Amino acid sequence: MIKRKSALALLIALFLCATTLSFAAPTPSVSAHVGLTNDLIYFVMPDRYKDGNTANDKIAGFDPTDTAFYHGGDLKGLTGTCAAGDEGLARIKAMGFTAVWVTPLVRQATPTVVSAGYHGYWGVDFLNVDPHLGTNADLVAFSACAKKLKLKLILDIVTNHTADIIQYNGTQAYIPSNWAKLKNPSWLNDVNNYHNVGDMGKCWGDGDCTTLGDFYGLDDLATEKPVVYNGWADVYGQWIKNYGFSGFRVDTAKHVDTEFFKNWQPLILQKAKKAGISNFTIFGEVTNPTAFGLMTYVRENKIQSVLDFPFQTNVTDFASGISDAASLGNFFLTDDYYTSPTSSAGNLVTFLGNHDMGRVGFILNTMKIQTPSELLARDKLAHALMYFSRGIPTVYYGDEVGMTGTNGGNDQMARQDMFATQIPFWKNELRVGGKPVGKGNSFTLAKTNPLTKYLTMLGALRKTNPALANATMQTRLAKGSVFVVSKKDPAENREYVVAFNNGIKPVSIAVNTATSTGGWRMLMGESAYRSVGTTLKFSVPALSTVVFKANNLIDTVKVKTGKISVTVDDMTGYFQATSQLTSQDLLSVEFFVKSPSTAQWVSQGVDTSAPYKLFLNPQENSGPSIEIKAVATNSKGDVYEINSEKFTIPTS
Repeated sequence: MIKRKSALALLIALFLCATTLSFAAPTPSVSAHVGLTNDLIYFVMPDRYKDGNTANDKIAGFDPTDTAFYHGGDLKGLTGTCAAGDEGLARIKAMGFTAVWVTPLVRQATPTVVSAGYHGYWGVDFLNVDPHLGTNADLVAFSACAKKLKLKLILDIVTNHTADIIQYNGTQAYIPSNWAKLKNPSWLNDVNNYHNVGDMGKCWGDGDCTTLGDFYGLDDLATEKPVVYNGWADVYGQWIKNYGFSGFRVDTAKHVDTEFFKNWQPLILQKAKKAGISNFTIFGEVTNPTAFGLMTYVRENKIQSVLDFPFQTNVTDFASGISDAASLGNFFLTDDYYTSPTSSAGNLVTFLGNHDMGRVGFILNTMKIQTPSELLARDKLAHALMYFSRGIPTVYYGDEVGMTGTNGGNDQMARQDMFATQIPFWKNELRVGGKPVGKGNSFTLAKTNPLTKYLTMLGALRKTNPALANATMQTRLAKGSVFVVSKKDPAENREYVVAFNNGIKPVSIAVNTATSTGGWRMLMGESAYRSVGTTLKFSVPALSTVVFKANNLIDTVKVKTGKISVTVDDMTGYFQATSQLTSQDLLSVEFFVKSPSTAQWVSQGVDTSAPYKLFLNPQENSGPSIEIKAVATNSKGDVYEINSEKFTIPTS
């Protein structure tokens, strides 16, 4: 992240130079969309889903009575018969999901007396499936079933570390002789390919312990070395080639060196393309609570996408009732931080809870103790917000049957069995929308739990109305307990209005839209409504979501142009360019920059939500006589162009 310079005699005097109007609707010169842009992800831990082969339960580390060990779920159980009505992939497909993300499948370190690597993050053999989960042949069958069902597969991978094999004699690192050839491939057995500076919290030597130290004692790889990033490209390229994965989730992505993704990601994309997957998607785990913190990893470190931790915080805060609509609206205003030629907020992978922090049902109930009916309503509200706002939604397995948590509710406590469990407190644990599972299993409970039906309905709405998925989104109202957005799929050019109420009382509202004729129809919810011109008046029931679809295409497309103003953003040191464009329409605004070094206009990304802003990285754009241009396209196809005056960005 760039620090603000003291030289705010920066010659920032940026005003409108010219506004032009043309009538040829251009295709944006860049597209930041990733391959998973329109997908709906189901995130699952295979060991906890279903036991399809009891023979592999006899391997060391199996103890279904202890949350720290393997419980018996495997690839055969997750695959199922691949036929309608089955509890494996066919069940996931039937709920509307289009992609399945599985935790790491690689062979794990030998279990200890206190725990085992059932979760997949303690790898030693990165070329083969862990025998607790099955065989490489089982993974081929899993992939074939997914292909038959038209489900994309996403593999959770680790590049930052391996299992804890390296030992220390003082500060001297060594590999015990009996483990000298334990890891696969062989380059992982060379101690020189690791940083060897001790734990992150107390590492020795110079440098940043966050990227150099061992993550909870796990062997930290020197990801800046060519042997490492080339080696990982070869390893994970094989998983793409052999099993047809469409994407990777990269664990602990914030802990690799800042150049790793620039070196490794292009190699992976090349290997994916060679395997026939041209739209491969990579998203990283970066635990940062702010957009201006996350944007560094996407825009500077060049990760295709990241998990949207700020979304998780703000949406669960709103859904629980501890924050208001204004706070949620302010959160979405930070989406502009991600806009660049290769990134946008729409690429972010959104979620409400996970295997580390805990489940959404537990989180909502911990924030504010709820009655059972209110907890169910707030859980539904959170999921509706995720399904219908920007980003790539991810549901953590078991949330569809109301799993919550015990004690702290996180980590091991959030990794319940879908099949009949032998963990006593999981048998008696609170379920959102239903009763504790007891001696039964969650597949049976899914038939009556209202969340399963609700999420299936949300998925069906997204499928039949693409605008409700990861499309253009404009905030219309963010006040009190009600948050309202308009959505538009550019291919359809029709407006949808979605309203969320986190209050315990119904609220009547009026919002401006871009549609003046033809009226509206309700797709979801219960509400009295009417329209007068471009104003849609309706009520939003307590703790509910309502969805409207315009009968006619967008027709209110007038655009008022002003000037481009530029300031320095205090949070990042980036230059913030704001184009003063006013319209009830949902515009697409592409920003361009020209400098003496380029001598031509270069796209900086597309913003589809007002206020239309660009955060310009001075490390990539510096020098005198820099110009910014904003090109706005309305729903009719009219194009408005605003050119700036020249200004200077000091070199670093």
